[in-house]
Amino acid sequence: MQWIDYVGLFGAFLSSVTFVPQVIKAWQTKSVGDLSIWMVLILIGNVSTWLFYGIVKHDLAIIVANAIILSLSLLMLYFKITFKR
Repeated sequence: MQWIDYVGLFGAFLSSVTFVPQVIKAWQTKSVGDLSIWMVLILIGNVSTWLFYGIVKHDLAIIVANAIILSLSLLMLYFKITFKR
């Protein structure tokens, strides 16, 4: 692995952890009323496209970041559907 790959993986880490506080807050409060379902759906489409791109290009940083963000986004969608307040 070259040094630039580590930079990409660090960027992937930072991109991924931006969603963690929101997921934790939604889980703890059981409240996602202010969260737009359209934003979540667009985000899922966005990261799914980037994940596919990363897989085709064999780019580990893109794959890692978008796989994690997709997982967190799907969890937020689940929260949005199941938490009624």
